[in-house]
Amino acid sequence: MKAHAAKPTRPRTLVAALRHARKGLCCRVHALLNAPDAELAHAFAPLVAEVEAGFRHEELIMGTLGYERLRDQRAENAVVLSALHRVLPQVEAGDAVLGRTVLEALLEVLDLHRLSTGVALAVAVQPPPLRVRGSAARITQRVGMRARHPR
Repeated sequence: MKAHAAKPTRPRTLVAALRHARKGLCCRVHALLNAPDAELAHAFAPLVAEVEAGFRHEELIMGTLGYERLRDQRAENAVVLSALHRVLPQVEAGDAVLGRTVLEALLEVLDLHRLSTGVALAVAVQPPPLRVRGSAARITQRVGMRARHPR
């Protein structure tokens, strides 16, 4: 099923919000990586909830923008969330080594997602080419294109 894409009035603003939210999440993961073991154990569950909320927010924005790989992105997010939920009891019980290992892997996944979705969304929000009518308009368009892309 293809995502329903509304026509956002400011798609670049939505993409910027997506990047900003992901960057903030990465900063919080970095901070937790450097936290003492007891704080890591205590803050892991709220971080998992934040990752879940962040993924839902991203998926909503991607759907609004008509992102073609939304289904794939949701599947990848589900795998990440499943892994986080699976280790949650052990980290809360005090396994800080496991918690840090998972957080490091999470950072790598978030960085990879940020790169791939950022590029794909940036391409997706490019304005469609102008439609021109009449011979004078076509000639003007060709001259403009040659000026931008000289041979």
